[in-house]
Amino acid sequence: MPVSARLGWHDLPSATRDAVERELGSVIRRSLWQTPEFDGGVAARLELERDHRWIFLKAIPAGSPRAGGYRTEAAIARRLPPEAPTPKLLSFVDGDWLVLAFADFDGTRPNLRPGSPDLSAVLAAFGALGRTLTPCPLPDVPDALDDLGPLLRGWQELAKEPPDDLDGWAVRNLDRLVQLETSWHPWAAGDTLLHNDIQPEYLVRTGSGRVLVTNWRYPARGAGWLDLVALVPYLLDAGHEPADVDRLLRRRPVLTGVPVWAVTAFGVALAGHAERACRLPEPPATTGVRAAQRRLAAAMRDWLAYRTHWP
Repeated sequence: MPVSARLGWHDLPSATRDAVERELGSVIRRSLWQTPEFDGGVAARLELERDHRWIFLKAIPAGSPRAGGYRTEAAIARRLPPEAPTPKLLSFVDGDWLVLAFADFDGTRPNLRPGSPDLSAVLAAFGALGRTLTPCPLPDVPDALDDLGPLLRGWQELAKEPPDDLDGWAVRNLDRLVQLETSWHPWAAGDTLLHNDIQPEYLVRTGSGRVLVTNWRYPARGAGWLDLVALVPYLLDAGHEPADVDRLLRRRPVLTGVPVWAVTAFGVALAGHAERACRLPEPPATTGVRAAQRRLAAAMRDWLAYRTHWP
């Protein structure tokens, strides 16, 4: 079956479906198709016959390049505290397909545009993450700096052979960007469990108005402000002006005591990563990732120009 086919619950192998039903203690009464995360994957809302309860299920073939991430997500989800704003994992099947079943969290992606009522719920969720995941409840996750430090060196890599299409502002300030790119490192230490891969696709606004943070595949221990600032590129991409983003940040308690220049430096590192990554081939089983990174890189350049006043 081509990876572009629209796969649902009934397209999973019968052995996989049987294993899921055994884990859940009920046969499936009916299913509703949902948009899968990755090409060739399955996502569905399922109603259980036993008590008519709904659950959310997602699955990918065991041979998918994304399989390792699903296994990590299952291992982490089992251990997150129940009070954290995260979905509750009900079962995990690891066979020919990897299947995660969560307590139902039917909802939509929050609207991050200026003036959206969802913004306050999103920021409240980030505040709840800090409160419920500090101290870090998982002792075996890596430190954020060990994980992100080697990854967020995009400007350093680009400076070795600047691409012809590099934006003029970035070209003029490339040496400064390289210098500032690692200046956030001394402020990365902390004892909060970080999501460490914040994207709007991983935020779900439920019917009650609560926002859940999903897809815990790269958790790390570090300073809580890192996850919040990782949201900045997406706020800019949603239409917020740089000054408006700064006003939102100033009101967040997690940034109390963090130097302005450290926040800027982390933004430089995020921008450099997007600037470099958008020039790489599309990741497996995805569509449009590099185009999105180009938009984020452009939005972050505007924010950094505003904050640094560099010409």
